[in-house]
Amino acid sequence: MVLLINISERFKLLIEQSKNEESDEIYRLEPIYFQTPFILIGIDLLNMQRRIYIDITSEKWDEDQLKSFPKWRGIDIGQEYFSQIGPLKDKNFLVISQTVEGSEEIFEQVLQNLVNHILIEEELPLYTVVYEVLDRWHNFFKRKWDTKLTLEEEMGLFGELYYINRWLETFPQEPPLIINDWKGPLKNRIDFVSKNSGVEIKTVAPKIRDEIKISNEKQLEINPVIDRLFLYILKVEVNDSTGMSLRILIETIEEQLTDRAPSLAVKFKDLLLEVGVISEDYDKNYFFVHEELAYNATEEFPKLTSKNLPMGITNVSYSIDMSHCKSFKVPLEGIFNLNK
Repeated sequence: MVLLINISERFKLLIEQSKNEESDEIYRLEPIYFQTPFILIGIDLLNMQRRIYIDITSEKWDEDQLKSFPKWRGIDIGQEYFSQIGPLKDKNFLVISQTVEGSEEIFEQVLQNLVNHILIEEELPLYTVVYEVLDRWHNFFKRKWDTKLTLEEEMGLFGELYYINRWLETFPQEPPLIINDWKGPLKNRIDFVSKNSGVEIKTVAPKIRDEIKISNEKQLEINPVIDRLFLYILKVEVNDSTGMSLRILIETIEEQLTDRAPSLAVKFKDLLLEVGVISEDYDKNYFFVHEELAYNATEEFPKLTSKNLPMGITNVSYSIDMSHCKSFKVPLEGIFNLNK
């Protein structure tokens, strides 16, 4: 199993070492990965700006490839040749540098994601791995730099993450393939799909009327691709202290995935980037789960679909009064046990 490297911890250690040693050095380098490709980190002791060095000697990139990498404000990408660096001789390194003071935390997250992918995707060309990671972060910054999820969107994501965490707790010895089943960030109509079964998550505030909103007539459709569809409804109260924030829930899931399947921990992080979410931005709202309910949304379940709408009518959103759906209620265990 691949062991991931904690980039933030390695930078912290490098800074502490430099403070404890009497030296006139203004720049420190430290190797963090001793196999191919060799990886080092560096820090400018004057402004604490970070760098990472990735050995690209074997791939011999040209100048056009270097120029093609996605960039954004606060990052610089280049290459440096070292005739000798420690025991390494005649090495060419890709160098990714932080250029804006105060952006250490987010820059370390970019580097963490990059190193994780390098370690788990050894079969891919290094150029491909680096490009795809930088492109994903470039899109993240372009979309979400100053924009956070609305409270409704935050509640919706909480529901999907809560389902993942419940699955991980239900099957502590199983490979956490639930991450492969998570389709919500990819804009699929169903939040989780495993083989021919789907689970749609609905997170609602406790109300007098027991309703859920359905966004369109295709959301609860059953077809040959998905022939079993379940609704998982969470009744959630939002407050500022009780329950779990998105940050706590994300970090809880990441910790479990890192222990059980590091490659899926990396995929989980990528999916969060697709949603435009970094956990540190979401520790204000807490969500307390009052009740969990599960329903089998069979053909007979009260819903509007393409089959039962009059011709010419589309894009219909509606609400379902769940007090009329008691006969479709199923035990919670069934929706965590789709393929068992």
